[in-house]
Amino acid sequence: MSKILVVDDEVFVADMVEATLSAEGYAVEKAYTGEDALAAVENDPPDLILLDLMLPGMDGYEVGRQLQRDARFSHIPVIMLTARSAAHERVAGYERGADDYITKPFDADELLIRVRAQLQHLNRGEKSELTGLPGSEAVEAAIEDYTLNADKPWTIIYIDIEHFTAFNEVYSFQQGNSLIKEAGQVLSQAVKDAGNETDFLGHVGGDDFVILTTPEKTQAISDKATALFKEVVPKYFNTTDQTNGYFISVNHSGETVQAPLLTFSYDVVDNHPEDDEG
Repeated sequence: MSKILVVDDEVFVADMVEATLSAEGYAVEKAYTGEDALAAVENDPPDLILLDLMLPGMDGYEVGRQLQRDARFSHIPVIMLTARSAAHERVAGYERGADDYITKPFDADELLIRVRAQLQHLNRGEKSELTGLPGSEAVEAAIEDYTLNADKPWTIIYIDIEHFTAFNEVYSFQQGNSLIKEAGQVLSQAVKDAGNETDFLGHVGGDDFVILTTPEKTQAISDKATALFKEVVPKYFNTTDQTNGYFISVNHSGETVQAPLLTFSYDVVDNHPEDDEG
């Protein structure tokens, strides 16, 4: 079931939209200010946001800008709602992360058609169901766009979790999925803390992630991610393995081996290697 966040300070409009979407089987959460909308996204990211532009305090433009600049949430599609129809306002909305635009008043059929269209994009590999991050197709598209300009410095960081396969076999796939989900949260935080506002984070699948950034940020993001991951990994192991600093697994040759506790592994590709910091 897709979850939709409806952001509108007019209670009647928010309730009407909720009733329309709920009747179609969508889970709906409402927010009445921009600040509350960002808090709701932070607490439980939705699959899509219906965002009124004219809000008290922080307006919809600013909400869209903040979502767009945050690698954790920039992939969430946003349909902006407004009573205005001027072309320049549509352009301003798109520049701040809008994926579509509906002018009030709108009818239920139009709303549902546009909602379905945006959610269909997510269901075609553009969003990871496990982590909520952009999925494999979105990653491919982002890499293509990011590397088009040879004069602009770019870095692609490929991340995977060392010894994850062994961990899955020893501890269970359910534990593995929980760990992957937390790995996505760790990487999101690292990009937010140490990266650029325009950086991209995607989940290719399994334990594989991709970050698109610039050469001067590569080392800082990697160091931050490594430190954060080191803090959360021990809770996924039993007390004995935590104390030992390794866990026992059986390799493909049937041999018993000591596998270190999980860490991130990084492969880096960029077009300005002289700018790298290590």
